[in-house]
This record gives sequence, C-alpha cells and structure tokens, in this order.
Amino acid sequence: MSLDEIKAGVLKMAQPADQALADNLKSHVSYIEQVSDYIIFSGGKRLRPVLFLLAAHAAGGNSPEPTLASIFEFLHAATLLHDDVVDEAGLRRGRPAARTKYGNDAVILVGDFLFSKSYSLAADTGIPSFVKALTDCTTYMAEGQVLELLHTGDLKLDMEGYLEIIRAKTAVLLAASCQMGAIYAKADQDLIQAFYNYGMELGLAFQMIDDALDYVGTEHEFGKPVGHDLAEGKITLPFIHVRDNAPKEVSQRLLELTELGKTQTEVLEEAKALVRDNGGVDITYQKATEHAIKAQESLQWVLASQKDNQHLALLHSLAWYVLNRRT
Repeated sequence: MSLDEIKAGVLKMAQPADQALADNLKSHVSYIEQVSDYIIFSGGKRLRPVLFLLAAHAAGGNSPEPTLASIFEFLHAATLLHDDVVDEAGLRRGRPAARTKYGNDAVILVGDFLFSKSYSLAADTGIPSFVKALTDCTTYMAEGQVLELLHTGDLKLDMEGYLEIIRAKTAVLLAASCQMGAIYAKADQDLIQAFYNYGMELGLAFQMIDDALDYVGTEHEFGKPVGHDLAEGKITLPFIHVRDNAPKEVSQRLLELTELGKTQTEVLEEAKALVRDNGGVDITYQKATEHAIKAQESLQWVLASQKDNQHLALLHSLAWYVLNRRT
C-alpha cells in the first residue's frame, strides 16, 4: 500500500469520527463546548479514533458506531489541555494554546469534562471488558504524566526510564484504541492481545518520531516551538543517545548547555546542532522504525489467514504512515 493510499484510507475513516466528535460535544454549559471545540477542531489526524474503527472492522465485527471513536479523541484532547497547563505552553497545533485564550482553570476543568464524557460513552456499550480496558488505559496514562513530571530536568534519565514514560504517556492510548476496537468486535483473546501489542509498538514509534521532530522539524509543520522538550527539561531519545554515545567532549558540552544559565535561544540552537550532528536524530528514526516493524509483526499471523481483509491491511500499513509524518 502506497503512502498516498494509506493517507486516503485514514482520511476516509476519520470523516465519520469527525462528525461524531461534533455530535458528542454537547453540553448545557456552552463555554465547555467553546473550549472543547477550540482544541479538538484545531487540527490533528484523528489517529486514535481511526485506529479504533479500523481495529473493530479488521477484527470482523459489525460496523462500530462512530460515536465510540470519540472516546479516544476526547481522551487525547484532555491530555493535551492538561499538558499545556503543566508545560505552560504557548502554542498548540500552530496557534495559541487553549490555556492562553481561556485560562488555566477553565482548560483543566474542560479536560476533566472530556475525560468524564469518554467514560460515559464507554459505559453506554454495556460491555464490562470495554470499560475495564479504558480504566486501565487512563490509569496508566496518569502514571505516565506523573513519571514525566518527576523526571523533568533529570539529565541522568536512561533509555529504560524514557521508554517507561512514553509507553504510559503516549503509546498506551494507541494500544487501547486498537484493543478496544477488537473487544467491541467480540474478538477472541489472542486477537485482542495482538491488536494491543500492535498499538503499543505503534505508539512507541509515534512518540519517537515526535521526539526526533523536536530537533529537526519546523515550527510551521510541527505546530509548536521546536526544541520545546529540551527547553522544558524533558529528556528524550535523541538527547540520551548523544549523552551516552558521543565523544566525551560532546556529551559534556551538551550537559553544560542544559545546566548553564544561558538564554534559551543560545541553549537550544547549540544543543540541537550537537544532537543532530552526533546521530541523535538518526538513531531515533532507526529505533522508531524497529518499533514500527514490531507493530507489523504483531499482526502478521492474522494477515496470513485474512489476506483479503482490507481494514487489517490498512491497519498493518499505518506503521509506515506514522514513520513518515512531519506533524
């Protein structure tokens, strides 16, 4: 499947999800709708709702109600709202972050509304395992946010700690999107687990690409300032690789730039150059590719017996879509 075909398939699946999002944002408090609309309809690829819909179709179930796909975008939007408050972010998806427009208090409360709305939609299915999967996911996500907070500015964070954070912070929601699609389709446990494993590996690849783009992307395409992670003291794979593998004078200089009280611009530009020039970005793309391949391998045994399953084929191909994204 070509990249253009994958993008077309994603867009086709995203359209009913978009309509469902609009339909499910109703509240008698109009301000909630206003803030929710601002973050949810400011862009984004709807990857998580698409994963849910694709997984449900691929697992052989009846066409899932697009309303349920809203669960995953609502959760994603809620985490973005809360993240921007914690990070004191100025931009999100290329425009002022919601917190700068509506204030931190309103943004936190609307994030809580979106979390609650997700649980309400899940409860409407009447499927206990569906709701359980959602609660497990959100618990893990909360742990990830706390872990990231605890390690902010931790220049000694190692690869194991980094992976623990991004599994919980990002990958688990992609994993749950796929897992819950299979649960909704009443798939057997082996298939449910395979879809969960696929989503987890895909999520790791997704976050690694995000971390690489923070060093090489542009603000226009990335939708937020590049070098944002380093400026906030968030230690990611490109930094870890150079710190641990570059010549001693390079790694020492990188640590100095992060610790010294220079202006942000000076720190970012020199540090980003050191990371790029010493293989930090290249190794991150390499590791992301390895996880994308593992994601595909999780579905290989299913594909072998269902070669005509187009939804499964698109799900399998999405790994390359994630690797080639620029936003």
